[in-house]
Amino acid sequence: MLSLRQRIGYFAWAASQHLTRSDATCPSCGSADTALLRRKYIVTSLRCCGSCGLRFRFPKDSVGRTEQFYQEEYSEGFTTDCPSDEALSGLLSQNFLNSAKDFTAYVNVLRMLGLQPGASVLDFGSSWGYGSWQMREAGFRVYSYEVSKPRARYAAVKLACEMLGSLDKLPAAMDCLFSAHVIEHLPNPNLLWELADRVLSPDGLLVCFCPNGSPHLESVYGLHRYDQIWGKVHPLLITPDFLTGASGRHGFVCSVHSTPFAGVSRPPGRQSADGLLGAELLMVAQRRAPGAHLHQASMVR
Repeated sequence: MLSLRQRIGYFAWAASQHLTRSDATCPSCGSADTALLRRKYIVTSLRCCGSCGLRFRFPKDSVGRTEQFYQEEYSEGFTTDCPSDEALSGLLSQNFLNSAKDFTAYVNVLRMLGLQPGASVLDFGSSWGYGSWQMREAGFRVYSYEVSKPRARYAAVKLACEMLGSLDKLPAAMDCLFSAHVIEHLPNPNLLWELADRVLSPDGLLVCFCPNGSPHLESVYGLHRYDQIWGKVHPLLITPDFLTGASGRHGFVCSVHSTPFAGVSRPPGRQSADGLLGAELLMVAQRRAPGAHLHQASMVR
């Protein structure tokens, strides 16, 4: 949660960006074909790219401003607040089961995808290490990267996570690039596929979880609830169509599912038949085989 001081600073910054006619092009594809969907708090708005379907907050953040925010200001309760030694001891004694950061569903998805014990996983955006620790306990070889130095240090010291100071320091190609609720924070979502292309083995998997930004949820949940998932902390609102299109543009094939996750398989494959109306999206992407034609199954509404 942002403090009152942070909120005032955010609104003042957003107002200044409007006065200077800040760039409203798409942060993913760079298209100028972006349309205003609606405003929030007068000085911020939600825009949609007519080319790639990404929904994003305007004004946009620069990479430098984003890094500063996550070092100095970002706070989202249990996700970012490192627990005391006593609280951590209790969580570890129960393997995080039934806690706010229980990764059982995520670990089950990795197993459904055929990842075996010993498979290498890069946990990109690992916060203070709760997910990395659980994936390691499940038998995976886990490397972790977190932009926040205090949270990365906590993960290394308290949970013995194998933290990477740089994404160039991986010992070998990864079997899986795992990302849970990170892409919606990025100033440019292309960074995820670019990283996957760099670090994955030839048949490695990109597994990405994020809030569901499907426009169909506007009528299902109502605009007020829908608009709660974008703003200062979440500058991007990720839709199933965007994930499918962006994967194709970066040379990947993917399948997209929403909660509850069942019948998940390696791509290419049919996308979830549940209407993709769950609160959380899952994208499973894999490099397109050389010479193969791009084929993405149509979404089942």
